[in-house]
Amino acid sequence: MSEQSTEGKQLVVSYLFLRRAVGWIAILLPIVLLAGNLITSAASPPESMSGYYYTDMRNIFVGSLCALGVFLVAYNGYDNVDRWVTTIAGLGAIGVAFCPTKPAVCLIGAAACPPPSVRQLSTHQTVVGDIHLGFALVAFLMLGLMALRFAKTGPTPSGLGWAGRLRYGLGFGPPAPGGPAAGRPAGPLAAGPPRDSAAGTVIYRVSGITVFACVLLAILANLLPASVNASWRLLFIFEAVAVVAFGVSWFAKGHTIAGIAALMHRGATAAKTTAAARALEDHR
Repeated sequence: MSEQSTEGKQLVVSYLFLRRAVGWIAILLPIVLLAGNLITSAASPPESMSGYYYTDMRNIFVGSLCALGVFLVAYNGYDNVDRWVTTIAGLGAIGVAFCPTKPAVCLIGAAACPPPSVRQLSTHQTVVGDIHLGFALVAFLMLGLMALRFAKTGPTPSGLGWAGRLRYGLGFGPPAPGGPAAGRPAGPLAAGPPRDSAAGTVIYRVSGITVFACVLLAILANLLPASVNASWRLLFIFEAVAVVAFGVSWFAKGHTIAGIAALMHRGATAAKTTAAARALEDHR
């Protein structure tokens, strides 16, 4: 029994570590890409995160997406839907990494066309770029769905219509009787995450909705003039916000936010105690 308990705790710790790792990669990726490119290149930042494939940050971009993809494929959710969602999202991230976006095309009549820009896209670049867009769209949609499903607190009740089942599947059903862990099968993985608070549920829903909203805004941004997108880097902004929102949901699921808050609280308490001790010493 003791060995089983120890093994169960190690499994839970591994899952929490996996969630935190996914959260850190998602949140830090746009920041590292932007900062690294500013340090290593004098050229203007790419218009999208995928555009960093053609900069000195290519290895960071590809490596991060591959790590994120492997983590998501390896992650084992609480039901078959979770497993399919995370697996598809992971494969989508890996597909984005290995199928680069289309390189920038130089303006007609430009005197020079420095690489990696091209004067005209080849058939290979066009096809691979379109495949890249497909992988990216699927990956982002799965990331948003994943965040929403974190708010799911129990199995979907039987006897519901399609609308009710969809509501429960997206994490908008009422809390399950007995708490978020109710209705899950026994075992260390089933009992894995500590029960989520109401604040955690709000984080999951806001994160998922944010991801979907950013996907829609990114699609609409393509209808704007190219000069507007180039000036404001709208696609990069929407992609970065979506990725960070996804990372925040995994932070909440891995209890990283609670851990950081507790650490800050302990630090503030220690500082107050030290200040009080110094004041008392000075008074003496």
